[in-house]
Amino acid sequence: MIRQFCFRQDAESFKDKSGGFRKSIKSIAELVFVNAPIEIPTESCVISTEEGTTELRGGRSWWFCDNTKDFSSRTSCAEVEGFKESVNIVAETFRSQGPFDGILGFSQGGALAALICALKEHQEFPYDFNFSVIIAGFRSIAKCHQYLYSKTVDIQSLHIMGENDSCISKDRSEELIPLFKSSSVVYHDGGHFIPSKSSVKSEYLPFFKNMQNLNKSNS
Repeated sequence: MIRQFCFRQDAESFKDKSGGFRKSIKSIAELVFVNAPIEIPTESCVISTEEGTTELRGGRSWWFCDNTKDFSSRTSCAEVEGFKESVNIVAETFRSQGPFDGILGFSQGGALAALICALKEHQEFPYDFNFSVIIAGFRSIAKCHQYLYSKTVDIQSLHIMGENDSCISKDRSEELIPLFKSSSVVYHDGGHFIPSKSSVKSEYLPFFKNMQNLNKSNS
């Protein structure tokens, strides 16, 4: 059994919206959820889930731009607020509830997962893990984060993205792939959600099984 640290702005919302996905990997992975620390109004977008459509508005954030006190993945700023606090929360969770074999993030949580991997590569994150799963993630355009993308991350990654994502386009999610030395990519024909259809599950399950086998061989 592999243990994964899951980033999502709202942990309860993540659990609700990822039920099918969690069920598909429950025999392989134990998921530990954590809330983002900042309550803010966020950009809104229409989410086309496997159950229907809904509007995403408001919630929690891992960081926001200091000049707007808000978060939009499309807003560029020199500095951000909340990021160091978020990294400290992640580190404290690793310390108190770890070890973890991998990390998983959705949307801004996916962007954070990539940044945590980059911090680890720069020796600025003190805890070890073997892989990252990034769902509908994106590359941060905050200027203070750009140095973190200067090194290729020596960790295995799985990128899952929707062809019709109206919140984070497929092209933006693809920008994270070159950050990693070893990347697997799974596309689905939906929008901004965590897929669990059999056709998609058959593509991402091998990655989790490989990570499980890696964990067994290292234990």
